[in-house]
Amino acid sequence: YLSLILIVFSTSCSSTKDIFMFQDYKEDLNQFIVPAQVPEHKIKPFDNLYIAVMTIDPEVNRTLNPRMGGEGFSSGTEQMFGSPASQYINGYRVSPDSSVILPILGSVKLVGLNLDEAENLIKTRAEEYLKEPTVQVKFLNFKINVNGEIRNPGIYYNYEGNLNILDIIGMANGITDFADMRNVVVKRNYGNRIYTFKVDFTNKSIYNSEVFYLQPNDFVYIPPTKLKRRAQNSDSYGKVLSTISTLLVVVALMMR
Repeated sequence: YLSLILIVFSTSCSSTKDIFMFQDYKEDLNQFIVPAQVPEHKIKPFDNLYIAVMTIDPEVNRTLNPRMGGEGFSSGTEQMFGSPASQYINGYRVSPDSSVILPILGSVKLVGLNLDEAENLIKTRAEEYLKEPTVQVKFLNFKINVNGEIRNPGIYYNYEGNLNILDIIGMANGITDFADMRNVVVKRNYGNRIYTFKVDFTNKSIYNSEVFYLQPNDFVYIPPTKLKRRAQNSDSYGKVLSTISTLLVVVALMMR
């Protein structure tokens, strides 16, 4: 019994060394940290894009933007792009040959360009046919999968252009009491290879990490601490002990 009590006691108290973030912070100092450079996202094959080409002519807009209902940015956008499913259906998917096909403008190659460069290229093409067009290009498939010891695991979409690893933890409502913040894992796809990065949230080096700013389709995993495994084992021990105790009581009653 003594050994079981010690196990239960040791698993009932959670150490902050694994779950407390930024442990190297000193209250008596003003610390200035320069985060890693914000990445520039390039368009890749199979990306799903929001593309809108607008003019002052409503009739032309209806032809250029049939997926928006043709009424401009303020009407139809929520209905056509308000959910991941509608974004998948109504977005412009970049083909394996690097292009998208736009009404009137035809095929435009966008792979390798950032969003500003894509807007400028489409605007230049549009100016061959239209007067004073304006263009918007956005990513619709900037999603992050976060799992493990997080309160609301799942897939989260980002529409602001950049997302850091602290933001995604906040979007998922924070970590559980068993999160091992010293060994957080980020998996990232580069071409046909998947790279694995380990992130330590207990010190400020997180800001200089290559994965501080997340990329589309990153996978973030927060592993459990050893404490959780011990707690699970102690629960098993408790069930075994309870069963043995019940059997002993039954045997004692039968021997009377």
